[in-house]
Amino acid sequence: MKYIFLILTFITFNSFSQNVKEFETEIEIDFDFGIKVQNDWKERNQLLKDLESEKKSWDNLTEKESELFEKYDETYNSMWDVEGGGCSWYCGAGNYTVDSSSSLKSQNENSYEITNINDFSYQTAWVEGVKGYGIGEFIEFTFVPKHPRLTVIKIANGYIKSKKSWKNNSRVKKLKMYVNDSIYGIINLKDVYSLQSVELEKPIGHSERKDYEKLQNLPKWKIKFEILEVYKGDKYDDTAISEIFFDGIDVH
Repeated sequence: MKYIFLILTFITFNSFSQNVKEFETEIEIDFDFGIKVQNDWKERNQLLKDLESEKKSWDNLTEKESELFEKYDETYNSMWDVEGGGCSWYCGAGNYTVDSSSSLKSQNENSYEITNINDFSYQTAWVEGVKGYGIGEFIEFTFVPKHPRLTVIKIANGYIKSKKSWKNNSRVKKLKMYVNDSIYGIINLKDVYSLQSVELEKPIGHSERKDYEKLQNLPKWKIKFEILEVYKGDKYDDTAISEIFFDGIDVH
């Protein structure tokens, strides 16, 4: 009976593994918050102030000054901004809440709360708060019924604020994704200092869009990300994610 149980367990696990879809991420942008970039932003911000005070004019910018605005869009307030002030999917989206199974306690001025994961800043991070590497810890987004549907998930994996912090802390290797408590698939993340994205096979969210009153009365919907496996940090076993945000449809 013992051997039969082991065989059945193996078959069940193997069948489960084959049925769960796996998603590979694509690289969107490589991060660089080094000294040169910091100095460029200081120069760019001073230039904006000079333009606002009319010490300078948009009509007579030097080639170097024009290149600064081409590289660092004037709609962004700082180099840490995930989204600028221009129009994007988030003009009509973002009405959701986020929670987690745990969070690391604040240390000095550094906070690691779950709210960091959707504050649209690469400078902050959510860090799980249990011993070890946080296997099994999760993040859960809850969306209002009318929220626009999602088609892309974007993840800034690890503690992005500096390359040193990113290396020292653990990063996620595999995330198990649930939609309304049902397993959707496994996201395989690359161990790179970059923004990664996953394009979904079909939009997630309520497809009923013609009858607004009916849409309002539909149930809220959820997406949960559970840590399955990590890339170990050089110094700490704490696992960090700086940002998870989305793109989609039903806005414009």
